[in-house]
Amino acid sequence: MNLTIPVEVDLHTKIIGSGEAENTKLSSNGTLYRKNDAVYLRYEEVINETEKVDTTIKILTDEITIIRKGAVSMRQRFSPGTEKEGTYESPYGPIPISTKTDKIDFDWNETVQTGYLSMDYQVLFQGEEAGYHHMLIKLRGEEK
Repeated sequence: MNLTIPVEVDLHTKIIGSGEAENTKLSSNGTLYRKNDAVYLRYEEVINETEKVDTTIKILTDEITIIRKGAVSMRQRFSPGTEKEGTYESPYGPIPISTKTDKIDFDWNETVQTGYLSMDYQVLFQGEEAGYHHMLIKLRGEEK
């Protein structure tokens, strides 16, 4: 992957907490590109008509970093078998968060221009468990 590839992004998240599951879906357009040893995925989330979040996901072999800026701001790292600290910016100031990641899996097929990023992780807000997350991002190269 030597250049910036326009992609369709389909994000599916399942959060299990307090015995209940919450499913969310998002579709957006974004870009996928390689820089040094990392692959980057960038896309915009529209929360409502007036609030947007720019999301950048840095993908390394053994670590993912998600950076969100806008109506929601956060920076969080994910690495299998480890707990990683991050921050979530709330209207009341920064809240420390951490993740315990079980699995990350990324694949991009250059020939057919499709791929995915899959992650399973536990979120902790100020040390308290805040739900188990399964995130799947499906990627498809846009028609030119």
